Amino acid sequence: MTQTMPSQRWWATVFHVGPHAGAHGTALRASLAILVPLAVCRASGRDDLLLYAAIGAFTALYGRHEPARVRLRMQGQAGALLVAGVILGALIASVPFRLWLLVPVATLWAGVSVVLAERGRWHPVGALNPVFALTASATVPMTPNTVPAAALAAAGAAVVALLLALPGCRRQAEPGAPAPAARAPEPPDSVARHVSRYVLGIGAAGLAVAISGIGHPYWTFVTASVPMSAPDLHARLARAAQRVIGTATGLGVAALVLAAHPTGYPAIMVIAVLQACTELTTARNYSLGLVFFTPMALVLGDLMLPASIGTLLTQRALQTVLGLTIALAATLLTHERRTPTSRVATLLGEAR
Repeated sequence: MTQTMPSQRWWATVFHVGPHAGAHGTALRASLAILVPLAVCRASGRDDLLLYAAIGAFTALYGRHEPARVRLRMQGQAGALLVAGVILGALIASVPFRLWLLVPVATLWAGVSVVLAERGRWHPVGALNPVFALTASATVPMTPNTVPAAALAAAGAAVVALLLALPGCRRQAEPGAPAPAARAPEPPDSVARHVSRYVLGIGAAGLAVAISGIGHPYWTFVTASVPMSAPDLHARLARAAQRVIGTATGLGVAALVLAAHPTGYPAIMVIAVLQACTELTTARNYSLGLVFFTPMALVLGDLMLPASIGTLLTQRALQTVLGLTIALAATLLTHERRTPTSRVATLLGEAR
């Protein structure tokens, strides 16, 4: 094998578009899972709980290609962790020095989440969603008496996601979806390296957001988490490149969406549609998924922490660069070698 082969495979991975693979089922569940809780919050006059309901709704993203009963169990485990992240994050958000407190807590949380995700063999892999649950909840200011309501919103949304998984429990798999391949447990040294990568990356991201003071700081944590969920160096480089390409394109889409100034129920409908589009495309190519996920995140962020369109787009761009820089540095510091064959195949089989 020549020296150029890994690079060729890396760039092929960046632009590769996979099959549809029954993504419509996941997309429908994900869209309904976020639409219903957000609409309930809006109808209850609790727009301040929209973020926490959206976090709980991410429960529906787990186990997209698993048999329904396996998916239900996986979603139950992941949903419990997401709700716990909301509760812990909301408690942090109620104190004045929340960003500095978040640094050690998020670092420990990322390490624990990686271990739980690996032990449960979750899909999507890694700690991205649990890190988002904690950091997003921790960086939106709130009072202590609002913490129970935030927890209830997240738990209610997670329950909605689980209920949406129930109708297919007698089926073996999604129509048109590939048969799920058994994911063997990682060897202990690989898990330890994976944990150390997250601990290093999330800890550095925490220090960066605490010092920089950029708005919507949880975007830096999330961006830093993205490449680290991939299996090896070349896959992480590919994921980072896809993050840049997808985010840049998504910011253009976001500018158009935000220019319409959606609020209330129209904003919720936009979020639900973008969530469906994200799930239809993410497993096929991560960049394509980000074209829809980026405006969804910005619309949701604008509902919680309103800002001008220019400010939102600039903050997202800056935090993408900052988060990816941290993630790649952590990747290089904890680099391990794997066979060229496994690196591309594993990346193409994982989503987000």
